[in-house]
Amino acid sequence: MSELDGGASAGGETTGGGTGPDGRPEAPAEKSGGGLAGLRRATLWALGVAAALFLYFVIADRTTPFSGDAQVQAFVLRVAPEVTGHVDRVGVVDNQVVQQGDALFAIDPEPFEIAVSQAQARLEQAGQSVGANTAAVDAAQAQLDRARANAENVRAQTARIMELVRKGVYAQAREDQAVSAIEQAEAAVQAAEADLRRAQEQLGPEGESNPAVQDALAALETARYNLARTEMTAPGMGVVTNLQLAIGQTVTAGASAMTFISAEDIWLRAALRENSLGVLEQGQRAEVVLDALPGRIFGATVRSVGWGVAPDAVDPATGLPKSTASQGWLTDPQRFPVILSFDEDQLPRGARYGSRAAVIVYAAGNPVMDAIAWARIRLIALLTYVS
Repeated sequence: MSELDGGASAGGETTGGGTGPDGRPEAPAEKSGGGLAGLRRATLWALGVAAALFLYFVIADRTTPFSGDAQVQAFVLRVAPEVTGHVDRVGVVDNQVVQQGDALFAIDPEPFEIAVSQAQARLEQAGQSVGANTAAVDAAQAQLDRARANAENVRAQTARIMELVRKGVYAQAREDQAVSAIEQAEAAVQAAEADLRRAQEQLGPEGESNPAVQDALAALETARYNLARTEMTAPGMGVVTNLQLAIGQTVTAGASAMTFISAEDIWLRAALRENSLGVLEQGQRAEVVLDALPGRIFGATVRSVGWGVAPDAVDPATGLPKSTASQGWLTDPQRFPVILSFDEDQLPRGARYGSRAAVIVYAAGNPVMDAIAWARIRLIALLTYVS
């Protein structure tokens, strides 16, 4: 019995634990206490990391604002003809890079050339009409001069006759005839003056200031303008896309035929939280990572900060950009558009309109936060390879 008891005692020392009331072995007290301490340490570490991250993001919003919601922007133009006609030539293909002055497409010029010829003919007719009216004015002026000369002659003769009548050389009837002749001569002068006025009114101003000539000149200029608009050229360096043209197709004035994306001015539009706007200023340095160019970082500068957004969608009356708000205990802060310009020596070749980007702005000049932001944007640049 003593040996059995000793074996049991030795077995108990080997296992390091006793048995409970139900005969099951109990866990050692030291191991149980060590597990709880490890759990507490892990919890404290997790809380510490969470608190540090929370503190970092609070400070970062006011020192190095970040946005993962940025897009490459450029001027987008709708290319539409100013005249209606049949497409005679298409000089580009969809998504082609073009330079300023490159031919995009042409409309059959023949109808417009005919219109120019007709306008030139009308201008010549107007000139001839003005010439004829000028001759009529000259004739009316000559007639008036003759009538005035005749009236002066009749007045002189009448004066002599009346003198002779007073002296008794002529009878009174001769004086009556002389007075009647004066009245007729003066009436002829008045009629000639009226004819001259009518001729002058019909002629109007002389030369190119004549209304008929001006109207014909305006018609000719319009015809020439329309003829010039049959050739559509690129307004600058850029890309043509959304091409909807084929030879023989009828295009209508004002109807879009293709889209032109300018490459002469490219910028970023980043949505930044409202609580970061107070530290943003024009000219601040920023760094950009483009999804289209993974692993690369581009320098940029804050160009402007938006002053308004529409609450739910683009307001057709103001054109303000869209901004959505979430509901909950902690609402998503409002976001405002911030415009950034790429550095001249770091323009992203290959970036496309609408390409997504991440932006971080060095707004406060804090060396520690700037260093963290520097590392953060480079980590994001590496992650773009797998995003």
